[in-house]
Amino acid sequence: MKKTQIKSKKIYVILFCLLTFIFVFPSIIYMIKNKTSYQFNGNWTYLFRDVSTHKFDEIKNTIAFMTIFTGLFILYLFIMKKHKQIFKNKKQIMILIIVISILFLMIIPYTSADFCTYIAKGWLGAHYGENPYYVTTGQAIEMYGENDPILNIDPWKNETTVYGPLWAMICTVLSFFSFGNFDIALLLFKLANVIVHIANCVLIYKITKKNMFVILYGLNPLILFEAIANVHNDIFVVLFILLALYFLLKKKSLFWAVAFTTMAILIKYFAVLLLPFIVLYAVRNKDIKQRIKCCIFCIIEFVSIALLFYLFYLRDFEVLKGLFIQQQKYRQSIFLILFYILVKRNVKLFDIIQNVTFISFAVYYIYVVIRLLLQKEMKFYEIIRKYQFILVLFTFILITNFNAWYIMWLFPTVFWLKKNNIKDVLYISYAGEFATIFYFIFCSEAAMLGVPYIIILLGTTFILDIFGNKRIKILQGVRK
Repeated sequence: MKKTQIKSKKIYVILFCLLTFIFVFPSIIYMIKNKTSYQFNGNWTYLFRDVSTHKFDEIKNTIAFMTIFTGLFILYLFIMKKHKQIFKNKKQIMILIIVISILFLMIIPYTSADFCTYIAKGWLGAHYGENPYYVTTGQAIEMYGENDPILNIDPWKNETTVYGPLWAMICTVLSFFSFGNFDIALLLFKLANVIVHIANCVLIYKITKKNMFVILYGLNPLILFEAIANVHNDIFVVLFILLALYFLLKKKSLFWAVAFTTMAILIKYFAVLLLPFIVLYAVRNKDIKQRIKCCIFCIIEFVSIALLFYLFYLRDFEVLKGLFIQQQKYRQSIFLILFYILVKRNVKLFDIIQNVTFISFAVYYIYVVIRLLLQKEMKFYEIIRKYQFILVLFTFILITNFNAWYIMWLFPTVFWLKKNNIKDVLYISYAGEFATIFYFIFCSEAAMLGVPYIIILLGTTFILDIFGNKRIKILQGVRK
């Protein structure tokens, strides 16, 4: 009887694999026809057809994409719910994650062009020896001629790199081994992300010892699509944060925890929000003087490692310009609607609102950190929940240029939240992609995607939360 039940439950896995293959199929057909993904025509379209003059075709593409993505998400929830009956051991789970990851690797990135700037700016350093913090790809084209196809793919030719120096190094190494071939470069970046994704799954198991959490991260459709198909570098941030948590919780090494958190920061700067929480948890059993002393040593370690990486690129403080470039863009955030309403009428009022929001967040963050510094006892799940709340505020309130893949930032520390909060993160991971794709059929990328996007995201999350609480009971045994 039990064997029959296990076989019946495995239908979810078979359907998940089948639906993933259908998701991949248009990319396979495109590659067979064109032999290359270089300058493919079809951004924001699932079927890789030019839909710029046919609105109905655009709607069909969107519906096809979201139908498959929704199916994957539903199956993902059921696989989590029935994972004990479906999988005999973690080896079977890892095999499925590897298979699915390889399938997603075959998808041509078609809802984001960030990978193009990774490759182009990496090639700028690898081939031309230029510093991506001071020289743009546009300037390199003027200096070296317009015939380099790799430099020409950069959608942000007039911007220096906005990421930390560790990511600049990774891009340079991967682009170097592409030998100037776009398809090889894209494959190398995708393979790197697949390897990191699998490593993250292993780390999650080592930290939590729960197969369900491995599935929660490893088969999440948003992570698979944005990290592997669209090749976003956020997955490297997840890797270094997980490494930091592993050394903090399992190896009891504050030095390596700080070192890996610093590496996460040197890819995307938001990870600095986590650093005080890691340090304060590690010194929780010390008196206040020892805590302060340890904090000072950790600051020295952080600055030393950061400077070590920045020395490869540092000429002056222009190297930090990327910290502010992203915050000057307005997309899919509550600030976008304010930008359109206020800037033409009252630029100063808009600036005041931004500054007040930032200062309020900074004051609250400092207040939380100081309270933790003075707190005598703390459990890890308590401190991480405070951090997660701050990260949510930062991601959805403070950022002016929000993108669906930023939701990946919530996953390295999601495992210590309350059960309902974990479900909320899962639902947001679906709603973020749904809002991005669904709203695109009504507005162009440059249109007012602020408040409508947030309404769709929150509305979808709310509906899923109501439906999920009544119909789909997952995350059994998780701390309430």
